[in-house]
Amino acid sequence: MRRGDFGVEIIPSSGGNVRELDSGHVLARPGTVYRLRLRNFGPLYAVVAVDVDGRRITSGGLVLRPWSFTDLERPLDDGETGRFTVAAEGDEKVFGPDGGRDNDALGLIHASFQRELPSGRTRPDLPEGFSIQRSMPYGGALRYPSPTSIDAIMAPGRVRSEPFADIERAAGTGLTGHSDQEFVPATLGPLEDEATVIQLRLVIGSEAAIDAMPAAIVENPAPARPAAMP
Repeated sequence: MRRGDFGVEIIPSSGGNVRELDSGHVLARPGTVYRLRLRNFGPLYAVVAVDVDGRRITSGGLVLRPWSFTDLERPLDDGETGRFTVAAEGDEKVFGPDGGRDNDALGLIHASFQRELPSGRTRPDLPEGFSIQRSMPYGGALRYPSPTSIDAIMAPGRVRSEPFADIERAAGTGLTGHSDQEFVPATLGPLEDEATVIQLRLVIGSEAAIDAMPAAIVENPAPARPAAMP
């Protein structure tokens, strides 16, 4: 999904498949390993804060270079190396005794983008492969992933348009396997006050629904959480 200068996509890894509906729901199967593709279509550096299932996974923020995209495959916490993995609601091993049923944010991916304010001065470009630590007050360490994939201005992602009935049940994110993605400190200046927010929600869909093809490009507010299953 794209909004203004920014975009968020759920990209399956290891041969999996997902499908984004025009409602903002993303159909996936349990066990799908995914990464978040965070896009900056604009000419300014930006910081993105990402919450998954209501939990902040980007510490003080992840920095995006101008006209670039970055794939985030694990939380920024240096003590956590597991990769993002889809789990169906009711999985007590992943979500605890309630299986995620009491979490209204289950499956919600909330990304909040803020641009660095133009300073009128020239500063060296950030090196490839740096996570960013910011000296200006922002509420924590900023990060820059290594390596970073640079994409000159990309076309907006396609959003799959299909009925809400394709959703089987709610889903959330656990962590499995191991990621070698690393982050390194860097510095940014003050950020704009108003953030651009993009929200998607992971849900479980059938293989047939995920493989269907119609597509349309749309923008939507936060997608609804499916009702909890017994």
